[in-house]
Amino acid sequence: MEWSGAGAGSSAGRRKSWNDRTAPMRSGESPERSEIQLEDSHHNEHPKSPLIPDLTRAPAVPVGSFKKWLSRTVSIVVQKPEEPREQEPRDLMEPPAVLDLKLGGLFRYHLNDWLLIVIIFVLWILSFLIHPFQRYVGETNFVTQQLRYPYKSNTIPFQVVPVIAVGIPLVVILGIFFKRRNLRDLHHAILGLLTAVALTALITDVVKIGIGRPRPHFYARCFGSPTSPPNYDPITGNVICSATANQMKEAYKSFPSGHTSWTFAGLSYLAMYMAGKLSIFDRKGHSWKVFPIVLTMLGATFVGVTRIDDYWHHWTDVCTGASIGIVTAYFCYRQHFRSLFDDLPHMTYDYIPHTHPRPVIARQVSAPVVSSYDMEQGRL
Repeated sequence: MEWSGAGAGSSAGRRKSWNDRTAPMRSGESPERSEIQLEDSHHNEHPKSPLIPDLTRAPAVPVGSFKKWLSRTVSIVVQKPEEPREQEPRDLMEPPAVLDLKLGGLFRYHLNDWLLIVIIFVLWILSFLIHPFQRYVGETNFVTQQLRYPYKSNTIPFQVVPVIAVGIPLVVILGIFFKRRNLRDLHHAILGLLTAVALTALITDVVKIGIGRPRPHFYARCFGSPTSPPNYDPITGNVICSATANQMKEAYKSFPSGHTSWTFAGLSYLAMYMAGKLSIFDRKGHSWKVFPIVLTMLGATFVGVTRIDDYWHHWTDVCTGASIGIVTAYFCYRQHFRSLFDDLPHMTYDYIPHTHPRPVIARQVSAPVVSSYDMEQGRL
């Protein structure tokens, strides 16, 4: 009876233990999770060694296989550092930030722009072979003093104009380069300056040839002096000049002023270039920065005033020439440099020139590394 009672007691104990194990399964819980909780209850009865990592205090594993729980436990013990994830491949045709290249690389990248300057210069030379439009000038045109001013020499000869429009800006640009040592800035500054002056020269002479406006000293050039007797065609009433055709060629090139347009193109470009380097609109109230800009523009204005005082141009010719020069200079300056109202007005645009576009190379992106942090956040 005693044996049978003991057997009965042990049998009841086994049934109770089996019921404890199968209770989570009847309630819908995973058997693996119940075993883990049972192991936790046994391990909590004994003290842990400080040298042995406590694997039972890992966060609860989501419902799943025992393999996931084991990999998570091993990662906690080993403490493997997370590997940096590979970034997505970006478009290689879009260059990143500014890279300071050598002058040869910049020149090759802008080769078409330099060739354009050469072509414009050649066209400007060929324009001298074309005679301007012979506008009708009769007796009624000399009633007022508009075309009967004396024929004077130039205060500023034509040979000096390229020195003012190109030479002076180049000296300032080179001086800034020797101070900052920026090849990109030097290349863009010279390219923009030459483009502005070349475009202005071509536009000015094309308009001169097309309009053919007489100069204020037309009468003196045509008949020899302001007091010489005139001579007119009896049929058309047009003037018959005593001067040669080559001498009268310049008499029909009053509009617009070439001296003024050249000078304003070069010096306006220089004024904008210095304004950018000085950060003239930095909202700090330094009025001295305006002085070199105003001084440069006064120099260009002086050239325009001399054209009126020498009776080579009307005031409308000078104003139009100045407008052509300023607009062209602004257009060419903004092709390479930022706005004067920008936070960094002294900088060029952010692009990297390449001789040829680089092809887009397909990259193989490896699978992301699953870390312990991902497992803890439930990203399996």
